Amino acid sequence: MMPWGTGGTGLGLLWWLLILALLVAVVAAAVVLLRHVRAGDGGGDDDDGALDVLRRRYARGEVDDEEFERRRARLDGGPAS
Repeated sequence: MMPWGTGGTGLGLLWWLLILALLVAVVAAAVVLLRHVRAGDGGGDDDDGALDVLRRRYARGEVDDEEFERRRARLDGGPAS
């Protein structure tokens, strides 16, 4: 029996290294994807992000009731007053 099970050509080791490299690449891609999703870069709608920012500013008191409603209506596609 020859080493690595390929008739002694050494390609068996090469195949295992290739499989290992592909596995590492898949795991790395999954980690990067999960980091983007956690950071809020999950491909969501930009309008939802703007509405979230507006809600946070309203909660902190940076925007009054009238300004909040006006901007929310504009973001929702309604008429701005």
